[in-house]
Amino acid sequence: MKKLALTLCLILVFSLVLSPLCYAAGDNYDTLADWDIKIAVPDGTTAVLQGRNYYIYAQHDGSIPYVMLTVNRYASEEEFFDAFTPYMKQQYSDLKVTSDMEKVVIGDKTGYEVDYSYTVSGHDVTDRRIAIALNGLVYMFASKEVEDLGMTIGTMLEDVIADCEFLNLPAAEPGPTVDVELPDLEEEIKLSTTYLYCQDDGMPKYWLDLTGTVIDNLVLHCYFRSGDPSFYETFFILDLDTADVRNGRVKIHDIYNENGYDVSDWFRSLEIRFADDSAQLVVKRNEKTLAGGGDDNILTGSYPMEPMRAALDYAYYQDDGQLKYWVDMDGEDVLLHANFISDSPEYYETVFTLDMETADVDDYTIAFHKIIDSHGLDISKWFKSFTLTKVQGALMMNVKRDEKTLAGGAGDNILTGVYLLEPRPYLQPLKDGPYTGEELGRWAQIYYFIENGFYPPEVEVIENDDGSFTIHLFEIVDLDGVTHTATSAWYTVDEYGYGTNDILEQPIQLVA
Repeated sequence: MKKLALTLCLILVFSLVLSPLCYAAGDNYDTLADWDIKIAVPDGTTAVLQGRNYYIYAQHDGSIPYVMLTVNRYASEEEFFDAFTPYMKQQYSDLKVTSDMEKVVIGDKTGYEVDYSYTVSGHDVTDRRIAIALNGLVYMFASKEVEDLGMTIGTMLEDVIADCEFLNLPAAEPGPTVDVELPDLEEEIKLSTTYLYCQDDGMPKYWLDLTGTVIDNLVLHCYFRSGDPSFYETFFILDLDTADVRNGRVKIHDIYNENGYDVSDWFRSLEIRFADDSAQLVVKRNEKTLAGGGDDNILTGSYPMEPMRAALDYAYYQDDGQLKYWVDMDGEDVLLHANFISDSPEYYETVFTLDMETADVDDYTIAFHKIIDSHGLDISKWFKSFTLTKVQGALMMNVKRDEKTLAGGAGDNILTGVYLLEPRPYLQPLKDGPYTGEELGRWAQIYYFIENGFYPPEVEVIENDDGSFTIHLFEIVDLDGVTHTATSAWYTVDEYGYGTNDILEQPIQLVA
């Protein structure tokens, strides 16, 4: 699946967690009731509420310089910065902490400040963070400036903090994300978690995620291709808060792409119609906005969607794009998958169990004290500490290793470091098996597509005498008027989808 990346450029790429935009301009106040705070918006600036981030732009919409506010659930400023600074180091390889945590008093507010610097597009960014802890929450005020381009804000950060009011409204409980309320929709519609549309050749094209696991809203995932035989995945956020919901129909008005930009004007209308266990995506496209061609766009049409399930893991990729770690949190314990390499160009996978029963757990962080390797051996003594922390929709894995236990070398070990594991959604069938031969054939095609970026259009399934299934994935090609069978894969699996890739002689699991 496409890796979801958190990237900053001089033109702001917004957070993955989105909500409707709220604008304010002039010398006035914005009341953010969910966060129990009233913000003074300086004259001549523009304020935007974007999911869990509130921005005040000093010069231009959507660009540095700006002041930002986020709310995080931490007990103290120190606890917040202990998690935030490693996260920033993961994002910016040249990050410098230019000022360690210092107490600051601004008006009637007391907080703590940490300053950072790093380069973006060859320019030095000055990034100040001031955290104020109240009632188990940390209000994090920030400013970003690029001095050599004249993108500065003077004392606007201090002014905003001095003039803000903490409301302590009893009816609201601030949180790090904006919750989408689906109950009204569920009263009318019998919802599955996910609905999938496939093209006539069986290739997955659109899937609608209602789980809110990655983003607290309706998310439409799309597989596009652009002058290339391989497909890529992108997604759109369909804002439920501003939608019209009536008689099993959801008419969407506000649509954002995966970078947070409003693309509502791309569509004359976009509607989802639910009936029993099915859904239908009905699109009327503004044809004037089809830059890039039909292969890169959701086109006008009606798309029937079948119920599926969506699952989620969190993955970390090395700089060269190699998948290194991913965690599965669906079971009683957390399973950490690792791709290791041992004096060989070939990677191999091993799985560690992070024991939840002995872990210390709070709202954001899990500190593990017992770790089991793939052979069932307790290797807890290999680590001085091992934590997973929720950070802006992702997981930060912080490992402190006992360096004396690195037998086998770095290629065979989880090393000391901070690793940002980003959410990676994937599809699952509604039932957990056993599966029919036809179902296994379909999941074999999807499995191959996810692994290789190509969807083999033809599938043949043979049931063997021992109850296993041999699956042949292929396409028919025409070479100078002569047709040939081009094989993509041969799999032999049991009725639950476990088995082998017969060509590569590797174990596989068709259904995640």
